[in-house]
Amino acid sequence: MSPEESSAHPNPHRFQKRGFSYEQAIKYFFASNAGLTIVILAMIIIFLLKEGLGFFPGYQRELEVYRVAGLEFVDISRKNLTAHEQLSSVLNRAYYAEINGQSFRQMRRSQEASALFNSYTDQTGATRDLVLNNSRAAGDPNSEMLAALNANFETQKAKALSSLPPTPHLTAQERTSLIESIRARAIESTEDPPLVTTLAGEFAAAQQKFAEPLQGMRATIDAFAAAGADLSSLVSDMTATVTATKEKIQGADILEKDRKTLLAAAASARDPVEREKLISEAKASLADKPDIEGPIQTLLEHRPDCVRLHTALKETSGGILNQLPITLTQPEAARLLKVARNTWPLFIADLEKTPAAINAWKHDAPVPLTSAISSFLTGKDWVTGGEWQDFYGILPLAAGSLMISIVALSLAIPTSIGAAIYINQYASNWEQSIVKPVIEFIQAIPSVVLGFIGILVLGTVLRDISLLDSLHWVPGFPLTERLNIFTAGCLLALMSIPTIFSLAEDALNNVPSAYAEASEALGASRVQTTFRVVVPAAFSGILAAVLLGFGRVIGETMVVLLVAGNRIKIPDFSAGLGTFFQPCHTLTGIIAQELGEVPMGSVHYRALFVVGILLFAVVLTINATAHRFVNKMKH
Repeated sequence: MSPEESSAHPNPHRFQKRGFSYEQAIKYFFASNAGLTIVILAMIIIFLLKEGLGFFPGYQRELEVYRVAGLEFVDISRKNLTAHEQLSSVLNRAYYAEINGQSFRQMRRSQEASALFNSYTDQTGATRDLVLNNSRAAGDPNSEMLAALNANFETQKAKALSSLPPTPHLTAQERTSLIESIRARAIESTEDPPLVTTLAGEFAAAQQKFAEPLQGMRATIDAFAAAGADLSSLVSDMTATVTATKEKIQGADILEKDRKTLLAAAASARDPVEREKLISEAKASLADKPDIEGPIQTLLEHRPDCVRLHTALKETSGGILNQLPITLTQPEAARLLKVARNTWPLFIADLEKTPAAINAWKHDAPVPLTSAISSFLTGKDWVTGGEWQDFYGILPLAAGSLMISIVALSLAIPTSIGAAIYINQYASNWEQSIVKPVIEFIQAIPSVVLGFIGILVLGTVLRDISLLDSLHWVPGFPLTERLNIFTAGCLLALMSIPTIFSLAEDALNNVPSAYAEASEALGASRVQTTFRVVVPAAFSGILAAVLLGFGRVIGETMVVLLVAGNRIKIPDFSAGLGTFFQPCHTLTGIIAQELGEVPMGSVHYRALFVVGILLFAVVLTINATAHRFVNKMKH
């Protein structure tokens, strides 16, 4: 054999002689990691399905108890009673919005004076109490301790007077007069400063003045509110009856569940003595079938009264609308009155349908499994741990998640994609070295820290800005809640910007340079090349970046739990764009908030897992769609 041939075939490693090599070891190592990832994903899916799918049979049983015990019958009337109360509330809000809107200047002057005085008392209250309490106890006004406390109070007083809130609706003279009256105020005084009392009186007089032309509206609202009193009393009486029946049925269900558990334990027991003991305990725990027919017949005796009261309420409500003003002068009052007018036909239609529903109701009608599924997917109420009935409807949670995502993406998409285009196409090297790390560093900020910023800074700043008179034309201003959809959306936009920016910038980088060179060779400008050649060529990758940003937003938990307001209610869309300044709850937030507090294995516990399955499916679909766009771009 020649030297060349000998060098071409060196002596193999001892592992290679046995059919094994380092390359194969590395290959098997990474293959096992990939396989382990698939196994873990499969285990997560199986766990979610195992815990979640048991929810629907359990919820079906709860709905059966809801019907058999008669709660469903009572809710036929309760639904209309609730709608009546909500309409009364809307009309009252419209009435006071009209009065307060017309006396807005007096109201703001009184509020600002009170806020200034309250700021002073909040800052000096603790030291003032120390002085008063010790002066009563010591009795010696010249003691060193009292002198020190008085000096401390004077220091705190000067500090408080130097940091008072602004009062734009008070004149300089009025503000100075108010501050001087506070400065000269005796430490033991408990009365409000004269200007605060005077401005409160002016506001009350203005309210009374502007309420006089609305006396007819006030009387109409009061008459409408009183029309539901008899129905409310009847619903209260029926509620006591059906609640007792429900408790009996639930007690029997618990005993039956315990009996089945004992029988299952007996079937698996090996010791005959232990088996007989468990079987005897199971027989002892056999529940007596509760009496349902008796309470139901008592409940159904109220049918004629229910029909009569609904008919009377419909007749009374039918003429109320014509007695209300056509419109009001203040924008918020006019909006609320319009909401009431638009809702009124639906309210009357429900009252007309109710007698037929009351007469057709049957407590022994079966509740199919599809009712539990449809109630979960289309339900408007998520009510848990209540004394009446638990309902698991995801629409309020889904609406909150979607609206926060809309706000976040509306802010994040133009910001992040614009930054990606600038960095990729126009920025110099030193700009890239500064901007890219700064944007990507946002990902390192813990979400709980951003939640603190939202609570303490962003929410407070937005609420203070909304109080400016020049911004009252903005829908939703002034804000009633500082923690709301918009605040949460702003923080989630900040969190999603690095994801969208990085992926969009990579997509722009992947566009072949020949495209831009050919465009410029044909005489196109830099801007034309960017927006007519490079960006369209990278569109699939940019869209994938947006979808992944959407997945990042909708899967976030801590920020929305801290900042969104946690109100489980479908937002009031009649407010227009002001809807985005209302509190809400989300799919992720409800899991984080309630999972640690519910009994393991309960219907509520399994409902949260179904929410998790739904969220998992949504995020998986978003990521799969984004992956498809990425692959499309590569090809």
